Amino acid sequence: MTSEQIAQIEQIVENVLKEHLNNPQQSEKQLLAILGATQLPLEEVLQQFQKCTQEGWKIRIILSDLATKVLNLDLIHSTYDNDDILLEHDLTDIPSLVENHSQIVLPALSYPMVGKLALKLVDTPCTYLVFHALYCGKPVIAASEGLTQKEYIRKELRPLDKIEPEHVNALREFGVQWITVDQLAETVCEIGLPNRVNVSSLVISASVIANLASDVQELVYTQQAIITPLARDHAQKRGIKLTPKS
Repeated sequence: MTSEQIAQIEQIVENVLKEHLNNPQQSEKQLLAILGATQLPLEEVLQQFQKCTQEGWKIRIILSDLATKVLNLDLIHSTYDNDDILLEHDLTDIPSLVENHSQIVLPALSYPMVGKLALKLVDTPCTYLVFHALYCGKPVIAASEGLTQKEYIRKELRPLDKIEPEHVNALREFGVQWITVDQLAETVCEIGLPNRVNVSSLVISASVIANLASDVQELVYTQQAIITPLARDHAQKRGIKLTPKS
């Protein structure tokens, strides 16, 4: 290999690293949403997805086999490209799919799927995907038709519609975060924020950086504060962003 070829490779690597550093969270804003055979109208769900998109999130939707048979998919196909819509029976490498998305969302979780997940009946690609995501420590957010549908607030749940509280509690213990549909976009964006701390000290020294928790990604300081050069070096090595308080 000639020196010119080596120089070209080094330049390519440098450009890739610069692009990654300039967009550190780009790969992290990947949202995977699983839609089952819900009876909840999808308009509100898609409105929440639109808010996520406006905040820079890339959304892919998985349709369960049953969802393709009972849902009106025209609204979904008119909103998203075919490349962003996955069918359950086409899923192959589920571990890679989970790894490539930072959050998993079940935006309209139906009571049959709640029961299966709570009882650990991992017999479909979608249920396996949820359990694999929980196993890997990925955030899993769920909103349920039985907990959010307005008609259910005004009348007693029918036995077949009712989501058993013990099933909800079981999924919560597994790591599922329960929300209402109107909280979906806010919750996704909050989880996607870097772990930041606010420091009121007028001098940010290296010891301040050293005493930060290992998961801190951003330090917000007062505009009057002085940051020592050594503190800046420590922050850079740990990948901590230093941001003046607005």
